[in-house]
Amino acid sequence: MPNVANEPAPLDRSAILPPTNFQLDRRLSVAEQVYRLLRHEIVMLHFLPGASISESTLCRKFGVSRTPIRAAIQLLVEEGLVDVFPNQGSFVAPIRLTALQDSQFVRLAVEVALLKDVAGHWSPEHSATARESVARQRVAIAADDVDACQLEDERFHRLLSVFAERPGVWPTIVSTTTRLARFMRLCGTPDRRPVAAAEHEAVVDALDRSDLPGAEAALAFHIGRNFELVDTMKQRFESYFVD
Repeated sequence: MPNVANEPAPLDRSAILPPTNFQLDRRLSVAEQVYRLLRHEIVMLHFLPGASISESTLCRKFGVSRTPIRAAIQLLVEEGLVDVFPNQGSFVAPIRLTALQDSQFVRLAVEVALLKDVAGHWSPEHSATARESVARQRVAIAADDVDACQLEDERFHRLLSVFAERPGVWPTIVSTTTRLARFMRLCGTPDRRPVAAAEHEAVVDALDRSDLPGAEAALAFHIGRNFELVDTMKQRFESYFVD
């Protein structure tokens, strides 16, 4: 059975629906596909905190039984993205500040630690790839494509694990910082996006200079910068957060 929260938050209860263009691949795990779809929509804030997740609606949409739907929801519960309440249903979880702080701590520690290995393997090819990522991020910013901007931002950070020749570290970062993703999305305001791209570029500039301390400082500043916006985001989106 899914984990059960103490009480539902008084947020928007409108039911969520999957994208109309999404089709299941019957050759693959239904539960995994539904999980990945719902997770993406929640992290991207297409499904807002407090929105109802109707098992019956999802069953009708996908033409499947409740078993894979419940399995998908349970995975989201374990990631802290969904709350289940007895006799009420499943709802997109609010952003919990304690979990947010834990996720921030993990990401800062792991990503900055990766830079030592990144610097040891750094090459002109790595620099070019990283700068291409920053360039794509700026294209997305110019087009006001929020989804593409966030995906490219995430890609830049994933590249660090690739450059460090530790690609297996990235799934660990993702699994432990899922709760941080929605907050990062909120922080991706029009005025913040160009700054984030410039901060990525500062990391690359330092690596090009063989300045490991400079790269570490630039990355730590970049990751920590968003956390300075907690109070601002809480004021702007009060109903999304709980302590």
